[in-house]
Amino acid sequence: MKKMFILKVVIIIAIISILAILIVLNFSTEVVENVENETVIEPEEEISEEQMRQTAITLYFEDKESMQLGPNSENLQNPIPEGTKLNKAELNGDCVTVDLSQEFLNSSGTNAIYAIVNSLTELKEVNSVKFLIDGEEQENMKEAFVRK
Repeated sequence: MKKMFILKVVIIIAIISILAILIVLNFSTEVVENVENETVIEPEEEISEEQMRQTAITLYFEDKESMQLGPNSENLQNPIPEGTKLNKAELNGDCVTVDLSQEFLNSSGTNAIYAIVNSLTELKEVNSVKFLIDGEEQENMKEAFVRK
């Protein structure tokens, strides 16, 4: 009686093991087939990290004269006042000095400031952002801003 019980347990374990092996083999075959069927798109030429960074930064601006590129959703709004122009941006050490047109002063609160600060500090070389308006320091923006 005891031998029959042990034999049944061994047969059940063997069946479960065989089923487990079949499932694993079937799954791994599907994965290999999916990997083989994928289309790999390779660039015609590799681009340098500098070119990639230039591309990423350019996407924030529609052109070099304006920052009109805002969110493409009705649920979001552009915190940068309409008509604001980028006069100049310069990296000094780990601080970017951003010179904007007078229209930037029409922004309410610090949303526009931190939209720019948080975007620029995503770049590994940038830890802070200093603002100028038409080349001049403003009383409320004398200090460099850091990520919030």
